[in-house]
Amino acid sequence: MSTFATFTTVRLGIYSAQKGLDVAGNNISNINTPGYTRQRLDQVSLVANAGADRTASKYNSDPGQGVLITGISQLRDPSLDISYRNSVSDVNSAKAKLEGLDRLASILDEVGKGDGEQDDGVILNQMNDLRDLISQAITNGIDDYDNLIRTSADALCSLFNTSAKALADLKNDYETKFNDQVSEVNDILDGIKELNLQIRNSDIRGDPALELRDERNKLIDKLSQYMKIDVTYDMEDVGAGLEVERLTIKIANGENNDVLVDGTYATSLVGGTEADNYSITLSQLTDSKGRLQDPNWIPAGGKELSDTLLYGALQSTRELLTERGEYCTDDDLAGDAGSSVKRGIPYYQKALDHLAYEFAEQMNLLNMYDQNGDEFPNSGPLFSMGSNTDDTQTTVNDPITGQPVVTERITAANISVSKSWREETISMISKESVDSPSGDTGNLSKFLDIFSKDQTFNYGELVTDDGTTPSNAAPFEGTFEDMLFHIQSTLGEDQLSTGIVHNNFSITSNELYVNRDGVMGVDLNDEATSLMVYQKAYSSACRLMTVLNEALDSLLSMG
Repeated sequence: MSTFATFTTVRLGIYSAQKGLDVAGNNISNINTPGYTRQRLDQVSLVANAGADRTASKYNSDPGQGVLITGISQLRDPSLDISYRNSVSDVNSAKAKLEGLDRLASILDEVGKGDGEQDDGVILNQMNDLRDLISQAITNGIDDYDNLIRTSADALCSLFNTSAKALADLKNDYETKFNDQVSEVNDILDGIKELNLQIRNSDIRGDPALELRDERNKLIDKLSQYMKIDVTYDMEDVGAGLEVERLTIKIANGENNDVLVDGTYATSLVGGTEADNYSITLSQLTDSKGRLQDPNWIPAGGKELSDTLLYGALQSTRELLTERGEYCTDDDLAGDAGSSVKRGIPYYQKALDHLAYEFAEQMNLLNMYDQNGDEFPNSGPLFSMGSNTDDTQTTVNDPITGQPVVTERITAANISVSKSWREETISMISKESVDSPSGDTGNLSKFLDIFSKDQTFNYGELVTDDGTTPSNAAPFEGTFEDMLFHIQSTLGEDQLSTGIVHNNFSITSNELYVNRDGVMGVDLNDEATSLMVYQKAYSSACRLMTVLNEALDSLLSMG
């Protein structure tokens, strides 16, 4: 090797060591930067001549012409990225559901809210107070207790109303949260689309755009919180023999046209309202200038995602707004076979409505008809759909069959002491039959029996109010107290099971995060070692340059 070639080799070594120091320094500088991926200097040994000179002596040796820097790359493990993002979807799906159940528990969990010795809860304690007053009226007569009973009943109605309003407010909160999440996902998709365009342009110029890729990976990680996704990379031909990387994101387990991002094109989500069961629709893919992809994966009218396709925080929020559990319909089951065991806010609204309705129905019947089915004189319902009416339901005639259809009935939100009872034009009837002598309290005994008698809570009875097919779930049999405990215990079981799932998912996700960070994260010890290695290489190359210079000076002085 000539002296000039040796100098060139040493110079390349110096450049390589300098760049290595720059990369290590950059890694250390970004050790606390969120989403930063550790960078590595890529270099190969430079050999100018691929083959030996035919006339060269076999005793000649060519050690090479030094080192050549081929680029700077990132240290990432694609399989760990996939596993981590899947685990993030699992964690956030369970987390969103658990947060919703906890907020439901703050409304419906009666344990510790009552003032009685057993601390059973405010609604149950008020039911017991009403029961005790009726029991006293059996012994002492209704005249001195009707006002007390009405006051107690009015307080019970207020508690039902308060719980129903809290549930309605919670649903409104989750409607806002659902819309916010849809907007957040759309912002993420737009961000990924813009970064894909910038990275594509950088690739064409030969710039690796490592920082842009870090930003894109952060957005992909964030997107995986809301839905489970598949991320793939392939090469796109941009002409003149040049290929650049193209990123595609699809919904995991979706169909081929469930594409969220395809290179520089991306879709957007359209969130529905309660009228369309909070549907989620994919729009056609467009680029940053609004131009449609050709050919487009998604039809012109968009594509509505089925109830079982999405998975993650967005779907959990949606299910909190839509799932009715045992109050589901055949249409619900057709869209999702697991609907009957998924319970969101609508289930607990329906269950509380059911309790209020059955209680009012049984009380009203006893105050209107005797044991023979004859109507009591001066009788009327004790409970109605509001304080200014005696109506217990609203019906309209079906336009096809002509049969009356119930469109509104007593619920937890509207249950009230009836107008006639409030204005004392009627009272609680104590006689067992129309012909019973005065002083008879047989009917009051039946009122009392209502609190201990098993009732049939037929889930389909309330479902038909929506004009939909009744649920096929078996009725719940039990007292009003049992029904109240059933609602609370169901919520408690859902909380417990979801909490266990969330805890297990979190442990797995944390392990994957540590493993992934062990590859892509900056380790100060490794970088300190790299600094010493590159510094020594730099010093050695400089020392070699000095030695070569001294040797050349000696050679020239001899001449």
